[in-house]
Amino acid sequence: MNISVFYALIAFSALIVGAALLIIILKPLIFPLLWAVIIGMAAQPLHHRIKKKVKGDILSALVTTAILTLIILLPFIILVEMLSIEAIQAYNIFQEWFEKGIYPPLELFKSYPLGKTIWQNMNYFLSHFGTTTKPVLLSLSKRIAEFVLEHSGEVIKNIFVFIIKFAFMVIALFFLFKDGAKWGHLIIEIIPLEKKQIDTLRIKFHQMIYAVLYGILLTGLVQGTLAGIGYAVAGVNSPVLLGAATAIFSLVPLIGSTIIWVPVVGYLFLKGDTAHGITLGLWCLLIVSTIDNMIRPFFISGKSRTPLFLTIIGVFGGLSAFGFIGIILGPLILVICSTLFEFYLEYGKTQNSLPVDE
Repeated sequence: MNISVFYALIAFSALIVGAALLIIILKPLIFPLLWAVIIGMAAQPLHHRIKKKVKGDILSALVTTAILTLIILLPFIILVEMLSIEAIQAYNIFQEWFEKGIYPPLELFKSYPLGKTIWQNMNYFLSHFGTTTKPVLLSLSKRIAEFVLEHSGEVIKNIFVFIIKFAFMVIALFFLFKDGAKWGHLIIEIIPLEKKQIDTLRIKFHQMIYAVLYGILLTGLVQGTLAGIGYAVAGVNSPVLLGAATAIFSLVPLIGSTIIWVPVVGYLFLKGDTAHGITLGLWCLLIVSTIDNMIRPFFISGKSRTPLFLTIIGVFGGLSAFGFIGIILGPLILVICSTLFEFYLEYGKTQNSLPVDE
């Protein structure tokens, strides 16, 4: 074997091994890194303003990162604090119910004719097994409590992992603001496209990121506002807090705002306020939970100047493939692919228009 060929194979093998190791190292952090890139690109106007007022790349990057971190964390901190207070109060109430052996929601359920009939039939059925409904419910509640305690360690572990990934995203944001321009120029140099094509691709890329991020925020704001109006009309306590919680949880894929409004509707039914329960349930089901499917694609399509159908495919396809970040990645991937396809068509037309040598 030729020695030069042997060295080439060794170099190629080392390159493959290095790439594989790089993927293994970056795999746990790929999504935080992608979020840092997306947020960093969307916050470029803010960073440019800060950079004009704050001298120095390091200091301006630090200020921008700190502001964005506060913007992201502050609503969650306030909401978690409020929910913690509500959770402690709820725990004390449930503890009092268990000690006294009195369960107001259960008594309220049995006060209705239908609830009373269901309760009696359940007791009759369970009497064949030598028990009644109340001990079964107590046993079930104890098992639920045991299940929660058993999985509390896993929950704490997931929270710890989330904190690590969030910290990495913040660090990555800082270095993107500090050195992002240099890295951007290096990437542009290795892309095998003309400058005009690169500029077109970059503009569409930025437009889509702005459209998707602001579309998500706008959708969450609208859903939270509509849900808060529904809570206020239904006479639910803390409608502003619940509306804010609905806005935040509307960002969660698939279940979204139902995490908040379904328990609220159930509370109204247990409370005996059937009319408000039905009204609020229909309002949230038909308006609050479906408004995002109308606002988000139209907003993203309009701001990014992308066909609506392509945007819908990107949002839902990306969501199913990558999770929540797929709401952004899906449309971005489709925009990049469609733009590259347009470049290919333009190149084909140019080649066909060239004169053929005889």
